[in-house]
Amino acid sequence: MLRAIIICSILAISLSAHGELILKPIHPDEPADYTYNERFSTRSSLKSLDSIKSALESFRQLTEASAGKIPKKTLAKIGNTGWEMQNLGFPNHVGTVKGTLLKQEYLIKKLTYELAQAKARSGEVSQADLSAAKMDYEKAGKQFQDYWDSFSVSD
Repeated sequence: MLRAIIICSILAISLSAHGELILKPIHPDEPADYTYNERFSTRSSLKSLDSIKSALESFRQLTEASAGKIPKKTLAKIGNTGWEMQNLGFPNHVGTVKGTLLKQEYLIKKLTYELAQAKARSGEVSQADLSAAKMDYEKAGKQFQDYWDSFSVSD
C-alpha cells in the first residue's frame, strides 16, 4: 500500500512538472517575461487590433481608389477586395475579436475576484488585495458592457 502511495505521488509530481510552460525568449532584445506579460496582454492585443483595423481601412480606401485602374480579375486574385468583405466582413471580424478579448478579460477578472473572495475567507488574502481584485473585476465588467452596448453587426 505504501509503495502504491509513493508511486502515485511521484507520478503526480512528474506530471505537474511537465505541465509548466518553458518560455524561451522569442527575440534577443525581448525577455520572455515581457513577451508573456506585456506583448500577449489584453491591453497590447487591443492596441494591435486598432492597428489592424486601421490597416484594413487603408486597404479598403486603396481598393476604392484603384477602381477602374486595376482589372477586376486582378482584384479578384488579390482577394478581399469586394464591397461585402470590406464594408461588412472587416468591421464584423474586428468587432468579434475585440469583443472576445474584452469578454475573456472580464471572465478572468471575475474568476480572479471569486478566488480572492475564497482566499479572503480563509485568511490567505488581505482586504486590500480583495478590494483590488474587485476593482479590476468591476473595471473589466464595465469595459465589456460598454463595448457590448456599442457593438452592432454590419449586414
